[in-house]
Formats: sequence, C-alpha cells, structure tokens
Amino acid sequence: MKRPNKNEFSDAYEAILAWSPAKREQNELHRTMSLPVDDECRRRRPSARGKLYFCLVGAFTIFFSSFFTASAQFGLPANQLPNLNMRPILTMTAEPTTPSPNSILNITANLYGITTVNNSNFTWFVNDIKQKDSSGLNTVNIATPGGDSLSDSMLFTVSDFDLTWSASSRAPASYKGKILPTKNSAVKIMALPTVYRPGTKVLVRTDNLIFNWTVDDKFQSAKSGAGKSSLAFTIPDFVGANKSVLLNIKTVDGAVSLNKSVEIPVVRPQTVIRWVDPKTEAPYGGALKNLSVKLPVSLNFIAQNYFFNAPPDGLRWQWFVNGEEAAAAGAKPWLASLNFPDIKTVFSIQIKAEAKNPDSDLETAQATVNINIK
Repeated sequence: MKRPNKNEFSDAYEAILAWSPAKREQNELHRTMSLPVDDECRRRRPSARGKLYFCLVGAFTIFFSSFFTASAQFGLPANQLPNLNMRPILTMTAEPTTPSPNSILNITANLYGITTVNNSNFTWFVNDIKQKDSSGLNTVNIATPGGDSLSDSMLFTVSDFDLTWSASSRAPASYKGKILPTKNSAVKIMALPTVYRPGTKVLVRTDNLIFNWTVDDKFQSAKSGAGKSSLAFTIPDFVGANKSVLLNIKTVDGAVSLNKSVEIPVVRPQTVIRWVDPKTEAPYGGALKNLSVKLPVSLNFIAQNYFFNAPPDGLRWQWFVNGEEAAAAGAKPWLASLNFPDIKTVFSIQIKAEAKNPDSDLETAQATVNINIK
C-alpha cells in the first residue's frame, strides 16, 4: 500500500480534531473507540509513522461507524486506509450470573464492530433447542448483513437454599401441622444451601459460604459469618406479631449471592376438647363445641394443649361444669369423665377445660363444650 505523504496525513489529523461533538454523539461505537485515539494522538505526538498508525485507526473507526459522514469529512482515498480485516464480535452478558429457581434471567447479546444491528438475524437456543420467541437463555447465533455468522453461549447453574425452622413450643404427637411459637418460645432456623460455582457443577462447601442474618431489619453481626448456617433466638413479641428473618448467602469472592426470607407468626396457646377412649386414652374425632346426647350416657373427654412452652404434665389444669370447678383426674388432669344417670328431665350444661403455664401468666388457654341432654 502507498504510504501517504506528510501533508495528506496532516489534513486527516486536522479533520479528526475538527469533528464536532454533535456528530460524535451520532454513534456510541464512534464515541467510545475514536475519541481515545484522538487524545492519544494529540498527547503523544510520536514519529510520523506512529502518528499515521494511531490516527488512521481513529479515522477508520469513524468511517466504519458512520460511512457517509466519515468519507465526506476526511476524503481519504480508499487505497490509503489500512486493511484491518475487522470482524464483528459477539458477546453475551447476563443478570444475574447465578439464577435461582423460578427467577427471571436477563441475557443480552452484545454485537460490536457493526452499525446495522437491526438488520442482523438473531437466533436463540436453550439447551440446543431453538426459541421461536427469541427469549432463550443460553446460546445465540447471529447472521450479520455482511455475511458473518457469529455465535456465543453461556452456561448457567441454578443455586438455591432452603430455610427451615422449629419452635420449642409443644403440640400433641398426633398433630401433623407446623408447631408455632408463642411469646418466650425458642426458635431455631437452619439454612440448607445447594450452591455451585457459577457455570459449573462444583458444589461450594457450607464452611466456605458467608451467612448474613437479619431479624426484623436488624443485622445480626455476631450470629453472621462464614459457615454460620443456623440462627437461634427467643421470641420476645406478643401474640399477633410476625418475626421477619432474612438470610443472604454468598461465596467469599461474591460470585454467588442468594437471598431468601421467612415470616414466623407468634400465636396464642390453644386448648381443645375431644372424645377419648377410656381404655386406651386415645383421642378421636375433631374438637368438640356443641353436643346433643340422650340419657343414660357416660361421656369421656380429653383436653389437649397446643403451642405452650411446657408439656401437658408441666401445666396446671382445671375443669369447670356450669362455672363450678370440678375435681381433676389425679395424675392426668387433662382427662375428664362425666356420668349422667337415666334422668327424665331435659337439661343443658357447659363444660370448660383450662390450662395454664405456672411459669408464665401469658400462657393460658381454655376450651368449652355446650351439651344438650335429652
């Protein structure tokens, strides 16, 4: 290629310096690639050969980004531009880099070295399956107007963790639901992480993860740190409150960061009355509220406590019939028997069972049953 003489080069250099800000803003590629070249040329002022290299790259960039403007601005013959054989470049970026289950993953295909991006044909693939709606996650192939076929791919590994918690409050063995805490209950929360290195199937050990715990918007610095996958605290709140616990798990290098929260309700202790088999002392049926029975009849009940911070034998039990306290059944005061002889008179009674935790006046509950005897 013929080397331009000094006068031709000076004209091109002055044209670059005269390029107006308004025209610089016409194209992002021109703004990011050509301006540093101009500054470098202006600052370093190397030899004529050095100036020719740096400044012509800038001119070529402007020419490539905005064809008509650049050619009119510089007017350099095509045979004086270096043949850089620039090929468009495709890269992919994602946010977040480590997705969690059922989350939205945003992936951007970044195409450099071409101004007619809208004329390029993008084809997306997820696990090698072509996506008709162009909303794929993993691989993209692009055919540019110049005939270049480009492709790029990203590998994602889903990381997650479970939060499970338990309370020190009690419930009958037959209870299948979640045992809920009341005031002064101790609660323990456990995190069960499944965290991978981004884009790999390499599990990160729990002691190499940082656990940051927050309770009711207050960061628990003393209970947070590497390997601290559990949190224990006592419920200070009254009935009706909710304890909000947020956990952030991240790798030491910050490549993976996951968040999850849980709401723990604070409830009132409860007592219910059920039928009981007098021989096995096993309760059956649902909670009793209103009964209608015929004489003669013998009724056997059991009162069960839920969500107290003490077992049944640690509570104080009382039975009442029409408001009058009745004798409890000795060693097992949560059991009660009512025997009615064959009386011709129809009457109604109300029985009530009440349980209290002697160590906490706030832990008390009662249940009543209305009985119509015919």
